[in-house]
Amino acid sequence: MHIRVRLLATAVATGALLVGCGSSPGEDLEGWYSSGGEKSIKALSDTSSRVNEVSVRPMDVWGAACKELLTKVGEAQELDAIPSENAKGFWKEALTAFEDGGNECVAGAGADDQPRASAGIREVQKGISRLASTTSMIANDLKAG
Repeated sequence: MHIRVRLLATAVATGALLVGCGSSPGEDLEGWYSSGGEKSIKALSDTSSRVNEVSVRPMDVWGAACKELLTKVGEAQELDAIPSENAKGFWKEALTAFEDGGNECVAGAGADDQPRASAGIREVQKGISRLASTTSMIANDLKAG
C-alpha cells in the first residue's frame, strides 16, 4: 500500500512539473525569497560579517566564527536553486567563497597557521561582496517582476 501511495504521489508531482504552474519568474523568486532565501541571506550576512569582525582579534576566536559560517553555508546549500538568472551566479560565488574561505580559516586556526587562516578570511570577504551583489540582483528582479 505504501509503495502504491508513493508511486501515485510521484506521478502527481511529475505531472505538476510537466504541466507547470504558470508562475512568472518574479513570483518564483518571491517564493524562493519568502520560503527560506531571505532568512538564509540574512544568516550568511550576519555570520560572514562576524568572521570579518573577529579577523582583527586574536586568532583563537577565528575558528569558531568560521565554523558558524560553514553551518549557515550548509543550510543555504539545502535551498532550492535561486530562480533568478541575474542573481544565481553571484549566489553560487558567494556560497563557494564562504565555504572555501571558512574551511581554510578553520583549518588554519586549528593548526595555528595564521597565514592560512588569514587567506580563508580574505576569501570570506570576497564572499561578502558576492552576497551583496546577490541581494542587489534579487531586489532589482523583484522590483521588475
